[in-house]
Amino acid sequence: MSGRVRSLVAAVLATAGASLAGSCARQRANDAGATSGEERAALLVRQTYGSSDAVAASAYTWTAPTGTVFVLVDVESGLQGVVQARADLWAVGDTAPVRLARSDVMPSAATIGAFAFEDVTGDGIPDLLGYVSDSAGTSYPIFVPGARGMMADQIETAAPRWKLSAEPETAPRFLAGAHAPCALQVWAEAPAPDSAPAGWRYLLLRRSGELDPPTATPPQCQ
Repeated sequence: MSGRVRSLVAAVLATAGASLAGSCARQRANDAGATSGEERAALLVRQTYGSSDAVAASAYTWTAPTGTVFVLVDVESGLQGVVQARADLWAVGDTAPVRLARSDVMPSAATIGAFAFEDVTGDGIPDLLGYVSDSAGTSYPIFVPGARGMMADQIETAAPRWKLSAEPETAPRFLAGAHAPCALQVWAEAPAPDSAPAGWRYLLLRRSGELDPPTATPPQCQ
Protein backbone atom coordinates (compact mmCIF):
# COMPACT_ATOMS: atom_id res chain seq x y z
CA MET A 1 0.00 0.00 0.00
CA SER A 2 1.34 3.45 -0.82
CA GLY A 3 2.05 5.83 2.05
CA ARG A 4 -0.63 8.25 0.81
CA VAL A 5 -3.29 5.54 0.68
CA ARG A 6 -2.27 4.26 4.13
CA SER A 7 -2.50 7.73 5.68
CA LEU A 8 -5.88 8.41 4.09
CA VAL A 9 -7.22 5.05 5.28
CA ALA A 10 -5.93 5.71 8.80
CA ALA A 11 -7.59 9.13 8.85
CA VAL A 12 -10.95 7.77 7.74
CA LEU A 13 -10.83 4.77 10.06
CA ALA A 14 -9.94 7.03 13.00
CA THR A 15 -13.12 9.05 12.50
CA ALA A 16 -15.44 6.14 11.78
CA GLY A 17 -18.60 5.82 13.83
CA ALA A 18 -19.86 2.92 15.92
CA SER A 19 -18.83 -0.57 14.90
CA LEU A 20 -21.08 -2.32 12.40
CA ALA A 21 -21.17 -5.90 11.18
CA GLY A 22 -19.19 -6.41 7.97
CA SER A 23 -21.31 -6.77 4.89
CA CYS A 24 -20.99 -6.83 1.13
CA ALA A 25 -23.55 -5.43 -1.27
CA ARG A 26 -23.80 -4.69 -4.96
CA GLN A 27 -26.07 -1.78 -5.70
CA ARG A 28 -26.60 1.19 -7.95
CA ALA A 29 -27.81 3.45 -5.15
CA ASN A 30 -29.83 5.74 -7.40
CA ASP A 31 -32.58 6.30 -4.84
CA ALA A 32 -32.39 9.79 -3.30
CA GLY A 33 -34.36 8.41 -0.35
CA ALA A 34 -31.72 5.81 0.52
CA THR A 35 -32.00 4.64 4.11
CA SER A 36 -29.16 2.19 4.80
CA GLY A 37 -25.65 3.32 5.67
CA GLU A 38 -24.26 1.77 2.48
CA GLU A 39 -26.91 3.41 0.30
CA ARG A 40 -26.25 6.81 1.87
CA ALA A 41 -22.49 6.40 1.41
CA ALA A 42 -22.90 5.40 -2.24
CA LEU A 43 -25.18 8.39 -2.83
CA LEU A 44 -22.68 10.79 -1.24
CA VAL A 45 -19.89 9.44 -3.43
CA ARG A 46 -21.96 9.53 -6.61
CA GLN A 47 -22.79 13.19 -5.94
CA THR A 48 -19.08 14.08 -6.22
CA TYR A 49 -19.20 13.32 -9.95
CA GLY A 50 -20.54 16.44 -11.59
CA SER A 51 -18.70 16.30 -14.91
CA SER A 52 -20.66 15.29 -18.01
CA ASP A 53 -17.68 13.40 -19.45
CA ALA A 54 -17.23 11.11 -16.40
CA VAL A 55 -20.40 9.29 -15.37
CA ALA A 56 -20.66 7.41 -12.07
CA ALA A 57 -22.49 4.29 -13.20
CA SER A 58 -22.59 1.36 -10.75
CA ALA A 59 -21.48 1.72 -7.12
CA TYR A 60 -20.38 -1.31 -5.07
CA THR A 61 -20.19 -1.07 -1.28
CA TRP A 62 -18.58 -2.93 1.62
CA THR A 63 -18.81 -2.03 5.30
CA ALA A 64 -15.74 -2.64 7.44
CA PRO A 65 -16.10 -3.85 11.05
CA THR A 66 -15.14 -0.30 12.11
CA GLY A 67 -18.24 1.09 10.40
CA THR A 68 -16.37 2.74 7.53
CA VAL A 69 -18.17 2.18 4.22
CA PHE A 70 -15.99 1.65 1.17
CA VAL A 71 -17.50 2.50 -2.21
CA LEU A 72 -16.09 1.38 -5.56
CA VAL A 73 -17.47 3.38 -8.49
CA ASP A 74 -17.58 2.27 -12.11
CA VAL A 75 -16.73 5.58 -13.80
CA GLU A 76 -17.69 5.49 -17.48
CA SER A 77 -17.18 7.98 -20.29
CA GLY A 78 -20.07 10.32 -20.99
CA LEU A 79 -18.62 11.46 -24.32
CA GLN A 80 -20.33 10.34 -27.50
CA GLY A 81 -18.29 7.68 -29.25
CA VAL A 82 -15.72 7.31 -26.43
CA VAL A 83 -15.76 3.88 -24.75
CA GLN A 84 -13.62 3.72 -21.64
CA ALA A 85 -13.99 3.21 -17.90
CA ARG A 86 -12.02 3.32 -14.68
CA ALA A 87 -12.57 2.29 -11.05
CA ASP A 88 -12.46 4.77 -8.15
CA LEU A 89 -12.25 3.58 -4.53
CA TRP A 90 -13.71 5.82 -1.81
CA ALA A 91 -14.08 5.62 1.97
CA VAL A 92 -16.96 7.20 3.88
CA GLY A 93 -16.84 7.60 7.65
CA ASP A 94 -18.03 10.50 9.79
CA THR A 95 -16.42 12.98 7.41
CA ALA A 96 -16.87 13.73 3.72
CA PRO A 97 -16.03 10.93 1.27
CA VAL A 98 -12.30 10.44 0.73
CA ARG A 99 -11.00 8.93 -2.50
CA LEU A 100 -8.33 6.37 -1.66
CA ALA A 101 -7.26 5.07 -5.06
CA ARG A 102 -8.01 5.13 -8.77
CA SER A 103 -7.32 2.60 -11.50
CA ASP A 104 -5.83 3.44 -14.86
CA VAL A 105 -8.35 4.25 -17.59
CA MET A 106 -9.33 1.08 -19.44
CA PRO A 107 -9.83 1.83 -23.17
CA SER A 108 -12.60 -0.15 -24.91
CA ALA A 109 -14.13 -0.97 -21.51
CA ALA A 110 -17.82 -0.11 -21.57
CA THR A 111 -18.63 -1.38 -18.07
CA ILE A 112 -16.86 -2.56 -14.93
CA GLY A 113 -18.92 -5.03 -12.90
CA ALA A 114 -18.49 -6.99 -9.67
CA PHE A 115 -18.91 -10.63 -8.73
CA ALA A 116 -17.55 -9.89 -5.25
CA PHE A 117 -16.43 -6.71 -3.48
CA GLU A 118 -15.00 -7.55 -0.07
CA ASP A 119 -11.73 -7.84 1.83
CA VAL A 120 -10.17 -11.13 0.72
CA THR A 121 -6.54 -10.14 1.36
CA GLY A 122 -7.06 -9.40 5.05
CA ASP A 123 -5.73 -5.83 5.04
CA GLY A 124 -9.00 -4.12 5.96
CA ILE A 125 -9.64 -2.71 2.47
CA PRO A 126 -12.07 -4.40 0.04
CA ASP A 127 -10.88 -6.04 -3.19
CA LEU A 128 -12.79 -6.33 -6.46
CA LEU A 129 -13.34 -9.65 -8.21
CA GLY A 130 -15.26 -8.59 -11.26
CA TYR A 131 -15.31 -8.17 -14.99
CA VAL A 132 -14.83 -5.67 -17.77
CA SER A 133 -17.28 -5.71 -20.66
CA ASP A 134 -16.39 -4.18 -24.00
CA SER A 135 -18.82 -2.45 -26.36
CA ALA A 136 -19.62 -5.81 -27.99
CA GLY A 137 -20.69 -7.27 -24.64
CA THR A 138 -17.74 -9.66 -24.24
CA SER A 139 -16.67 -9.92 -20.60
CA TYR A 140 -13.21 -10.51 -19.17
CA PRO A 141 -12.38 -11.20 -15.51
CA ILE A 142 -10.42 -8.74 -13.36
CA PHE A 143 -9.08 -8.94 -9.81
CA VAL A 144 -8.18 -5.55 -8.36
CA PRO A 145 -6.89 -5.43 -4.75
CA GLY A 146 -7.97 -2.21 -3.08
CA ALA A 147 -4.62 -1.38 -1.50
CA ARG A 148 -2.29 -2.08 -4.42
CA GLY A 149 -1.30 1.45 -5.36
CA MET A 150 -2.98 2.27 -8.68
CA MET A 151 -5.46 -0.61 -8.34
CA ALA A 152 -3.96 -2.62 -11.20
CA ASP A 153 -5.63 -5.79 -12.47
CA GLN A 154 -3.63 -8.70 -11.05
CA ILE A 155 -5.10 -11.25 -13.51
CA GLU A 156 -3.63 -9.36 -16.44
CA THR A 157 -0.24 -9.33 -14.69
CA ALA A 158 -0.31 -13.06 -13.82
CA ALA A 159 -1.82 -14.31 -17.11
CA PRO A 160 -0.88 -11.81 -19.85
CA ARG A 161 -1.25 -14.17 -22.82
CA TRP A 162 -4.42 -15.92 -21.70
CA LYS A 163 -7.95 -15.44 -23.03
CA LEU A 164 -10.14 -15.72 -19.96
CA SER A 165 -13.92 -15.62 -19.81
CA ALA A 166 -16.24 -13.91 -17.34
CA GLU A 167 -19.58 -14.89 -18.86
CA PRO A 168 -22.25 -15.94 -16.33
CA GLU A 169 -21.69 -19.67 -16.85
CA THR A 170 -17.92 -19.28 -16.49
CA ALA A 171 -17.79 -16.55 -13.85
CA PRO A 172 -14.59 -16.53 -11.78
CA ARG A 173 -14.74 -17.32 -8.10
CA PHE A 174 -12.55 -17.64 -5.04
CA LEU A 175 -11.64 -21.04 -3.63
CA ALA A 176 -11.98 -21.08 0.15
CA GLY A 177 -9.15 -22.09 2.44
CA ALA A 178 -9.40 -22.80 6.15
CA HIS A 179 -9.26 -19.11 7.09
CA ALA A 180 -9.35 -17.11 3.86
CA PRO A 181 -9.61 -17.57 0.08
CA CYS A 182 -6.54 -19.35 -1.25
CA ALA A 183 -6.96 -19.19 -5.03
CA LEU A 184 -8.90 -17.72 -7.91
CA GLN A 185 -10.71 -20.02 -10.36
CA VAL A 186 -11.08 -18.70 -13.93
CA TRP A 187 -12.18 -20.18 -17.26
CA ALA A 188 -9.55 -20.31 -20.02
CA GLU A 189 -10.52 -20.39 -23.67
CA ALA A 190 -8.66 -22.54 -26.21
CA PRO A 191 -6.01 -22.38 -27.42
CA ALA A 192 -4.45 -21.87 -24.00
CA PRO A 193 -0.77 -21.03 -23.49
CA ASP A 194 -0.28 -24.20 -21.42
CA SER A 195 -1.43 -26.36 -24.41
CA ALA A 196 -4.22 -27.87 -22.27
CA PRO A 197 -7.83 -27.79 -23.50
CA ALA A 198 -10.25 -25.02 -22.58
CA GLY A 199 -11.39 -25.27 -18.98
CA TRP A 200 -10.85 -24.06 -15.45
CA ARG A 201 -7.50 -22.72 -14.36
CA TYR A 202 -6.37 -21.78 -10.86
CA LEU A 203 -4.29 -18.82 -9.71
CA LEU A 204 -2.97 -18.97 -6.15
CA LEU A 205 -3.79 -15.84 -4.16
CA ARG A 206 -1.05 -14.33 -2.02
CA ARG A 207 -1.86 -12.21 1.02
CA SER A 208 -0.27 -9.29 -0.79
CA GLY A 209 -3.03 -9.48 -3.41
CA GLU A 210 -0.72 -10.80 -6.11
CA LEU A 211 -1.65 -13.91 -8.10
CA ASP A 212 0.51 -16.79 -9.26
CA PRO A 213 0.35 -17.83 -12.95
CA PRO A 214 -2.54 -20.11 -14.01
CA THR A 215 -2.32 -23.86 -13.54
CA ALA A 216 -4.74 -26.60 -14.59
CA THR A 217 -4.28 -28.44 -11.28
CA PRO A 218 -6.73 -27.47 -8.52
CA PRO A 219 -4.83 -26.35 -5.42
CA GLN A 220 -5.04 -28.11 -2.09
CA CYS A 221 -6.34 -25.22 -0.04
CA GLN A 222 -5.37 -25.44 3.62
